[in-house]
Amino acid sequence: MKAYTRIAVIILVFTLMGGVGAWAQYVDAYTSASETKATVSGDAFKAVAKALQAGSSDLASAAKAKSAGYVAPKSLIGNVMSTNPDGSVGISTISQWAYAVGTSGKDVLTLQLTHGQNAVNLAAVGHRGTLYVPGVTVNGKAGKYFVHFKVVNVDVLKYSDDAFNTGKFNSFYSGKAGKKSQYTLTCDVLAIEEVSDSVKLNVVFP
Repeated sequence: MKAYTRIAVIILVFTLMGGVGAWAQYVDAYTSASETKATVSGDAFKAVAKALQAGSSDLASAAKAKSAGYVAPKSLIGNVMSTNPDGSVGISTISQWAYAVGTSGKDVLTLQLTHGQNAVNLAAVGHRGTLYVPGVTVNGKAGKYFVHFKVVNVDVLKYSDDAFNTGKFNSFYSGKAGKKSQYTLTCDVLAIEEVSDSVKLNVVFP
C-alpha cells in the first residue's frame, strides 16, 4: 500500500471513531450503561444524601447493641453490589452501611461486610461498587437509589474468640462458625442514581 493511501485510511478510521479522543476517553459505567439513567445533582443530590444519612445503620458492635439503654435505629435495608471474578454480579444480602454528608463537599459511605466473595471483591483501595437502597423517602416521595462508590480505606477485623466474646464484631455478624473476618470499608461517594420503577430488584417474580 502506498504511503498516501495508508494516510487516507488512517484519517478515515479516526474520523469514524471520532478522532484521537475516542481512543483515550474513559467513561464510568454508572454514567454510560443506559440512556435512561438519572443521576441526581445539586439540591436533589443534597436531599437524597440527607435521607440516606438519616436511614443509615449505626454500625453498632455487638457489645454496644447489648448495652443498657441501647435502641437500634430504624435503618433502611441496603444491598452492596460488586463484580465477581467471573463477571457476574455479587450482592450482599446482609449489608451494614452508614452514609455521611461531607463538610468539604465529599460524602462518605462506610460499609461493614463479613468475609465472602463480595467483601473480597471490594477489599482494596480504588475498587468500586454500588449500594442499592430501596424505600428512601425524599421530600415526601418514596424512591430507590444506587449509591456508586470507590473504596479509599480497608480495615479488617480478623476472627478470634476474644474479639467475638468481647463483642467487637458488628451486632449483625454471623460468621462465627466459619471464623470469618469482618471488613470495614470507607468509600468516597462517586454518584447517586435514581432507580426508575422499571427496575424490579426488590420484587419477587412468579
